[in-house]
Order: sequence, then structure tokens, then C-alpha cells
Amino acid sequence: MPEKNTKFDSRLDQRNHKRKKNNILNILIGIVILLIIIVTVNIVTGDNDEDSANTSKTKSEQVEESTENEEKEKESEEVVGSSTESADSSSSTEETTTETEENENTETEGNEDSTVTTEPSNDSNVESVVIDSGWQPIGTEQSGEHVSSYNSSSVDWDEKVKALAYGANLDPSNMYVKYLGNGGSPQKSIGTVTSKDGSEIYRISLEWVDGEGWKPTKKEILKALKK
Repeated sequence: MPEKNTKFDSRLDQRNHKRKKNNILNILIGIVILLIIIVTVNIVTGDNDEDSANTSKTKSEQVEESTENEEKEKESEEVVGSSTESADSSSSTEETTTETEENENTETEGNEDSTVTTEPSNDSNVESVVIDSGWQPIGTEQSGEHVSSYNSSSVDWDEKVKALAYGANLDPSNMYVKYLGNGGSPQKSIGTVTSKDGSEIYRISLEWVDGEGWKPTKKEILKALKK
């Protein structure tokens, strides 16, 4: 009996020992597998993080590049706009200069074509006598043989008044006709006019030009309006 128990115990110990070894191996295998899983997860996660970082950097770089390009485009547009404005301003200045020169040339030509002569007078009430060779007939609505009229409601009278205003260089609406009568012949007239404020007093001589109307021939600047 003692020998049988000893053998049984020995077998039982061996089985227990094998189980322990198996358990230890299983634990070690489990630990190894767990470590492999952890390492794999870390590697995958690390790669994803790097990809995300790279992607984030790429997007950031793209945004920066886009911003830089927009700023460059704006600067370019501003430069182009400034150049255009400068060109427009230069063109406008040139046009203005050209117009001014043309106007100056026109005025010079006008001055060359006409001569204004100012002379003294023996009349004590006449300050000076002005004759402008540039005076032209004012035009007329009349046709046929001209008959001078001193009827204030006639066309001829109205055209005489316009010729007086033209010679006096006054606006008809700012002028009083103090006298209008025969100037020494049927085709000549003479009139005295004043500005409405009385500061300008003129005696204008007129003559009729067939088909063209009344034309100023002489302007006398009067010192006072004689009653």
C-alpha cells in the first residue's frame, strides 16, 4: 500500500507541474500577444498622427499660399488701378491743356481779327469813344426793302434794341433804352442806354446792312445821362 500511494503522489505532482508550466506558457503567450497588439496599435496610431500632421501642415501651407496669392493679386490690382488713374489723370490734364491752348488760340485769333480803338472826344459829357472793328450785324428777320421804324412794337425797333445791347455789351434784360432815334439818314440810328443800376451809360451809333441787320459802328461812354 505505501508504494502505491507514493507512485500516485508522484504522478499527481508531475501533472500539477505540467499544468503550472502550461499556465505559465499561456500567460507568457498572452503577454506576448498583448504586447504585439499594443505595438501594432501604436505603430498604426503613430502613422495616422503623422499623416494627420502632414495633412494639417499641407492645408496650412495651402491656406498661407492662397493668402499670399490673394495679397499679391490685390497689390497688383492696386498698382494697375494706380497706373490707370495716373494715365487717366495725365490724359485729362493733356486734354485740358489742349482745350486751354485751343481757347487761347481762338481768343488770340479773335483779337487779331478785330481792333478796338479808344479815342477822346470833344464832347464834355463823353468820357471816351470806342470803335470795335469786330462788331458784326446782329441778323434780321426782315426781308425786301428795309424801312427804318421807330415804332416800339415793330420788328425793326426790336432789332435796333438788340443791336444797342450788343454794342454796349449789356444784357437786354439789364438795360434801359433812354433814347432811340434817327442817326442822320434813313439807314442809321443812334440810341442812349444805361444799365439798370445806372453805373453804365452809353450812346451807340448803328447802321443798317442789307440782308444782315443793324450793326454797331461807335460806342460813346457817357459821364452822365442828360435830361
